[in-house]
Amino acid sequence: MTKKGILVLIAALSFSHVSIANQFAKPNAAYDQLAEKLAKQLQASMKVMNDPKIIKANAKYIKSLYDALIAEGFTKEQALQLVAASLASKK
Repeated sequence: MTKKGILVLIAALSFSHVSIANQFAKPNAAYDQLAEKLAKQLQASMKVMNDPKIIKANAKYIKSLYDALIAEGFTKEQALQLVAASLASKK
């Protein structure tokens, strides 16, 4: 093999090595971006969930559900179990 052929082979191998390294670097950057977006979404969700108006509205909904179950003939214990199960399934 000539010197020129060896240089071309070395250049090609170096380029492919850099290309492979970039492919591994890009997923880390994408992962970091995704983690940052998810962190922001979690912060926004926590802010909304801790809003007193939201908490009060949720409490009213739960009480209304409990009262409706009792009005439909469920016992207090059954209504409580159904409300608890309903809340547990939303997690």
